[in-house]
Amino acid sequence: MKIPVKIRLYAGFGALFVLSAFIGCSTYYAVNMHEKNSRSLSHIFDVMNDINQIHYLLSDMASNQRVLRSTNEPLYRDQYYKVKDRISVTMQETYRLVSPDPLLNAKVGALNGQINDLIFFWSQLRSDGTKYDSKEIAAISLDEQKKIQEINQLTESIAAIAKVNLEKGRIENEQTLMKLSWASPLGSIIIQIFIVALIGLVILELKKRKKAEADLQKIIIREKLINEMKARFVSMASHEFRTPLSTILASSQLASKYVTEDDQPKREKHFNRIATAVHHLNEILEDLLSIEKLEIGKLKANQEEFNIEDYVNALIKQIEPLLKNGQQLVYEHKGNPKVMLDHALLRHILNNLVSNAIKFSKENDPIHIRSYNHFDGLMIAVKDQGIGIPKQEQANLFDRFHRATNAQNIEGTGLGLYIAEKYTKVMNGKIKCTSTEGAGTEFTLLFPQPVKEHKAA
Repeated sequence: MKIPVKIRLYAGFGALFVLSAFIGCSTYYAVNMHEKNSRSLSHIFDVMNDINQIHYLLSDMASNQRVLRSTNEPLYRDQYYKVKDRISVTMQETYRLVSPDPLLNAKVGALNGQINDLIFFWSQLRSDGTKYDSKEIAAISLDEQKKIQEINQLTESIAAIAKVNLEKGRIENEQTLMKLSWASPLGSIIIQIFIVALIGLVILELKKRKKAEADLQKIIIREKLINEMKARFVSMASHEFRTPLSTILASSQLASKYVTEDDQPKREKHFNRIATAVHHLNEILEDLLSIEKLEIGKLKANQEEFNIEDYVNALIKQIEPLLKNGQQLVYEHKGNPKVMLDHALLRHILNNLVSNAIKFSKENDPIHIRSYNHFDGLMIAVKDQGIGIPKQEQANLFDRFHRATNAQNIEGTGLGLYIAEKYTKVMNGKIKCTSTEGAGTEFTLLFPQPVKEHKAA
């Protein structure tokens, strides 16, 4: 089942919207992850800096405490408390930075406890100005060194965890950047492909609409031509019917007045006129029926084998009453007389060509009919010595309703040759005309024949 272009367009626009939204959301998510990773990396750097700073501050406090124990100078006591305050501020900042990470938060909490324990240890030392002896200083230094070592181990542990988190964040950040590096160009390429495809569908739809409009215009023009043709044919047929009917009426009335045997030639004259008029009426009716068959496109050739020589001789006998005074039909055939054609269509073609030859020739002019069945097929020619066809009008000879300027005063519908050409094509044949104005016309028909029929008689 073929999906209409309009539905495909709507589906394409919907898919483009969904794809754009997906790529936009993916890019937004990747950018947010990159920013989050960047902030996390920045926090880890700050934690590492704070841990280093705490390490240096503790070293500074321990140094001031040792000098204070030895000298009991107030200056070192002041410096000690200043460093203590800085450590307190730094620990608060470190707490804030590591609060999202449970492991680091626990480690920093333990570090804060050990630092407070060390500060408490220092606060228990004498502050009355009494100096410690060497044994006391050694004992204090040993306890102090042990606590400071524990603190250093804990800071190293925190630094190691921070380094691991830093490396992990760096890798995640690189992966996010890599996703961004291909997601955005790929999304742009896919969107461009969809846009090009949609433009192609739009162009296709426009072309189809344009073609549909052109086809509709052709149908309208064709219907208009058919209507014009029908109107023209009705007008022409009305005129053409009037003349033979008037002839039949007048001749029958006159013939009825000739009752004696001596009036027989006069009666025959009127009977011949009636026969001619009837033949003309029959031609008009056949043209009408032929046009109808051709227009609906249902005309097909019914090929049968028959004797062309006998066929043409029988046709001549039917047409002889139409001959003018002194005219005669001369027929000759060469080759195998057996042919394969639609004899009904051929009868209409030959009847039209021979009738035209009689109609457009003068009295006493012979009309020649030739047929020749040979390896190229069956050739039939009808030649007269009549008025001929003007050269400039021969190109339109087979058009509907076309009549030569030198034949306007001679009865006819202008459809005979049009129908003859169409019938010839239905039987896969060809028709051509050779004519000289004032010297006569020859129509030649050529029909292909089965190979077995190409034997000479």
